[in-house]
Amino acid sequence: MSAKILHIQSKNRTPASLFANLQDFSYELGETIDSKTILENPNISLYCLDHKNKQAIFVETPLDIDIYEPPFLYLAQYEYAQRLIAVPYEEFHQLAQDIQDSIGQIIMIYSVGRCGSTLLSKVFNQVDTVLSLSEPDVFSQIVGFRSPDGSNESGIEELLRSCICLLAKSTVNVKESFCAIKLRSFGIEVADLIHRICPEAKLIFMYRNAEDVVKSSMRAFVYFSKILPIIEQNVELYSQFVPLLKEYANYIDFKDSKAIDFYTIMWLSVIHRYLLLYQAGIPISALRYEDLTEDSKQVVTSIFNYCGLPESEASNACLALQKDSQSGSNFSRENTRENESNIPDILEIQEKINALLDKHPTIKTADFIVPNTLKFC
Repeated sequence: MSAKILHIQSKNRTPASLFANLQDFSYELGETIDSKTILENPNISLYCLDHKNKQAIFVETPLDIDIYEPPFLYLAQYEYAQRLIAVPYEEFHQLAQDIQDSIGQIIMIYSVGRCGSTLLSKVFNQVDTVLSLSEPDVFSQIVGFRSPDGSNESGIEELLRSCICLLAKSTVNVKESFCAIKLRSFGIEVADLIHRICPEAKLIFMYRNAEDVVKSSMRAFVYFSKILPIIEQNVELYSQFVPLLKEYANYIDFKDSKAIDFYTIMWLSVIHRYLLLYQAGIPISALRYEDLTEDSKQVVTSIFNYCGLPESEASNACLALQKDSQSGSNFSRENTRENESNIPDILEIQEKINALLDKHPTIKTADFIVPNTLKFC
């Protein structure tokens, strides 16, 4: 079994680079190595897929750098990448098959985004027996690969299975017996397929009041208004990631520099998707950010109990809640606080949100409570 080294010449990501991609790097083709090296080296991790050429792309990072500590795995992988390793799909799937019976219990975390899901990932990271991965971006790519008519689902399932196995490879024969994988908001679009291939996985959905999500998005993504015209011209493409975008496109103000309508539809689309998953009988437990911050010890204890983790770990895990989960990134409290002036009057935000939610048959309010939300009373 063989893989190819890709020697990095330069790094090319910009704020407009939505997902991890091989084009994030300029590189030169290098030597051939044994692909099993990927399983043996803890500092080699899955970064993205080069779907056009049917190969998985791994990054090799310094041994003295813990890339799982920063808020977002894909950004840490990009920043610290020393070289790339390209593995043909056939060998990629074989590597996954070799270890699939040995990986730990999988915990999948889905969310609406800007709702404390990174904080929850940090909570899991406090537990020694958990490998907590915050936003491995390969899943965002796979959302875009899925055909709307379902014609390629078997191939997508195979990719998902191999990605999960290779991301969780560190749980094989080491102290971690759980792997918590927190996806970006788009990842919920393949939650049904992930449940199909990993029926024993524990599924968590985290959400928050739409008004707070929209305000948080405006603080964090000040550059986003520059992308809106591109989205408007490519609604069909972006609807793969935000399915309600196509249905609501005529109601969205794509010239709004605050992008209030777009952030609202992103939130609404994820909540809508959750309802479809729930109605399909997929066992997923929902968690409100408001509950996590109000009674963290009880909430974390309940989550750990649901996932099969010792309740005795909850107190120590709650220490993560005292820190800024996105410290060191562009989305830290310190950095986003500087963008407070980007937030318009709350009445304007409420008016725009309510106008869009009024068009949905079920989700009518910004503080909508989804079914199967964990109760703490």
